[in-house]
Order: sequence, then structure tokens, then C-alpha cells
Amino acid sequence: MLSNKKSPNEIDFEIGRRIKLRRNALGLNQQQLAREIDVSYQQVQKYENGTDRVGAARLFQISQALDVPIGFFYGSLIDGGFGTGEVVSLEDHQIQRALADPDGRQLLLIFANLKVPSLRTSLLDIAKSLADTDKYKKG
Repeated sequence: MLSNKKSPNEIDFEIGRRIKLRRNALGLNQQQLAREIDVSYQQVQKYENGTDRVGAARLFQISQALDVPIGFFYGSLIDGGFGTGEVVSLEDHQIQRALADPDGRQLLLIFANLKVPSLRTSLLDIAKSLADTDKYKKG
């Protein structure tokens, strides 16, 4: 699994993917994160693409800047009981993916702005129906 100490591996790619996911969920661009952790935006790109490994101290800085526990970056790679024990659930991961997507954020804002409970329920029913239809088309 871990081949070369210097070259990035699948864990580095997963950590980079999760950095980008969280950065997008917070609405930050690469330059903003770079300023927070005192690196160039190109370096943030390399971390996110998994082309450069993220050292322990830098990963800690990133976790502070993105306001997540360090275990967030390891996601399903860790098996509970490690670090804070805070492993992001699949549901949390899906929510963060939706928030990282502009359409997902827009849908959430629309939902949040609906004040009439019956309209909120209708929107949820439509979304559930579409999700069920999508499942059958993929299956």
C-alpha cells in the first residue's frame, strides 16, 4: 500500500481531496486558505491534487484553518478510536459534498428561505422523489 516514502500515495490523494472538499464547503478559495496557512496558492493546489504530501504540522494548521478535527482528513481510512475518534460519517460526507457543490448550496439557501412549512415539505418530497428515481436509473 505505501510504496515510496517520498512519493504521494492513495492516502495523500484522499487527504488532498478532503482538504478541497472542506475548503469548498466553507466557501474559501485556494488563495484564502493559502494565506491562513502561510503558503502559496500553488502549494494548496499541490496538496489538494495529492501531488505533494502534507506534513503533520501543516495538516494541523489546515485543520485549524478549516475548523475540523485532524481525523476529518483521514475519513474512512481510520477505523475509529484513533486521535479524537471523530470519523466523518457517510451522511456527513454526503452533506459536505453537497455543500461543496454550487447547486447544493443554492438548494440549501432556497430551502432555508422558505418560511411556509408546507412549502418546505413539498420541496423535500420533490427532492426525495427525484433521488429515488435517480437510484433506479443507476441500478
